[in-house]
Amino acid sequence: MSAVRTSGESGRPQGSAAPNKFYDALVTTIEQARAALPDEEATFFNRPMSEPELIEWLCFQAYYEKRAAEFIGRWLADTPELDAFTLLARQVRDEARHYQLLMRALDRRGVSSLDRWKPEPEWEEWIDGWYPSGADTIERVAAHNVTGEIGAANAMLAVKPRLPADVAAAIDKILPDEQFHMRLGRTVLARYCVDDEARERVRHRARRTFELEQAGRAAYNRRMATLGLADPDATTPPLA
Repeated sequence: MSAVRTSGESGRPQGSAAPNKFYDALVTTIEQARAALPDEEATFFNRPMSEPELIEWLCFQAYYEKRAAEFIGRWLADTPELDAFTLLARQVRDEARHYQLLMRALDRRGVSSLDRWKPEPEWEEWIDGWYPSGADTIERVAAHNVTGEIGAANAMLAVKPRLPADVAAAIDKILPDEQFHMRLGRTVLARYCVDDEARERVRHRARRTFELEQAGRAAYNRRMATLGLADPDATTPPLA
């Protein structure tokens, strides 16, 4: 699985003109941690998804995107950096559009809402508890825009060959926004994560996010096995 790159594309925020060594080192550490995962956590089925499994995966993705729109929207009242405020406001719109795209894919499969779908406790701890937290803008984007969005984009690329054409087309619309969200994180860290104390807080947020992400993937494996959609010892598609 090739890693998503976070530079390039005219007209989008690029971070500081000088190389952001701290950001690059942070991303390298995250990528190395993912590369060191056991094979059963790092590889995925090559066959197409069954319809019930696809619905479960889409429900998780829609839940993730909706929550992101909600907690980033709440950050705006407490984002004093004007440039970060503007970029995050755009991200709220993006996350809401992603939720809409995924819900349309679900609606085509007879699922009109998430009212009867319940997240796993690990997902609630990760997405409903951890991501919304953070003492300031750099802590928030370190968790979500850096660690989380890089993982989400790579996971979408990995699972895309298993998806039916209409869902793959929706992912193609989502991925460019994910690239922008990653660059948003890079920009914010380049401008505001400028001393050792701030950098250590960011490293902690990245490490803990990675741990919660892996717990979330294990919960997905367990859920698929419980529902009879996968062998409990087999690999499963990546989460966001």
